[in-house]
Amino acid sequence: MRDIHISAVIGSEMKVEEQIPLMRQAGFKGFFAIYEGTEPIELWAETVRRQGMVFETVHGPFRFANRMWEEGESGDSYLEYLKSTVDTCGKIHVGKYILHVTVGSQAPPVSSLGLERFASLCGYAKERGVSICFENLEPLPHLEAVMDHIQDPFHGFCWDIGHNACYSPHIDMAKKYGQRLKCLHIHDNRGITRPGDIDYRDDLHLLPFDGILDWEWFAGQLRACSYEGPITLEVSCLHGNNYQAMTMPQYLAQAYQRGEKLRTLVDG
Repeated sequence: MRDIHISAVIGSEMKVEEQIPLMRQAGFKGFFAIYEGTEPIELWAETVRRQGMVFETVHGPFRFANRMWEEGESGDSYLEYLKSTVDTCGKIHVGKYILHVTVGSQAPPVSSLGLERFASLCGYAKERGVSICFENLEPLPHLEAVMDHIQDPFHGFCWDIGHNACYSPHIDMAKKYGQRLKCLHIHDNRGITRPGDIDYRDDLHLLPFDGILDWEWFAGQLRACSYEGPITLEVSCLHGNNYQAMTMPQYLAQAYQRGEKLRTLVDG
């Protein structure tokens, strides 16, 4: 039976190191979190392992992701910054690093310079035993360009099913990259609510089954690409109708139940 993992809860005011024991009590076996270089990630890693859990992935920074495509010092400096966060993954023995290749609905054009920066990062990460998992976002050409350029099977794809629904429902990401799938981000939303105006406001990170996603279809796609990894939720307590009325233990218990329901759909 595959494990169920969860992110640090987006929007919670509770410290991550305080969330982790509550995650374990709810039943979760693994965890991941965003790391921008200043958070107490070593404390998180120690707490996760003390709870007998797995630190599945580190989610890299993304607020300035477009800099990888920019000419000059800003792009070069950002590459070095990402390499420093990869160093931290190696230090805490986390072998998968999730990365956005752009941020927002617009980005600088795809360029050979940007592609070579991503190749440099992937080579650097591989030397340290860290696999880069590129995540789908808005329907820009950059992800396809990076995935085409980085052919080393050591690196791969993070399928964010919620992003697929609210940014690019016309793209079958599982068909496109399912054979390179290394990890999942699972959450729900209400799809594209403003056609022609696609942006982060539809990216709600609801618990599975609280939005419009077709979870039977999703389970079938996972079976079709023979994904054997955990069911990993990436959820927020901000946007559901009753999430903020719940205590953290109540919210995590509900999240785990949704993970179990999804696991049953996938595995029978």
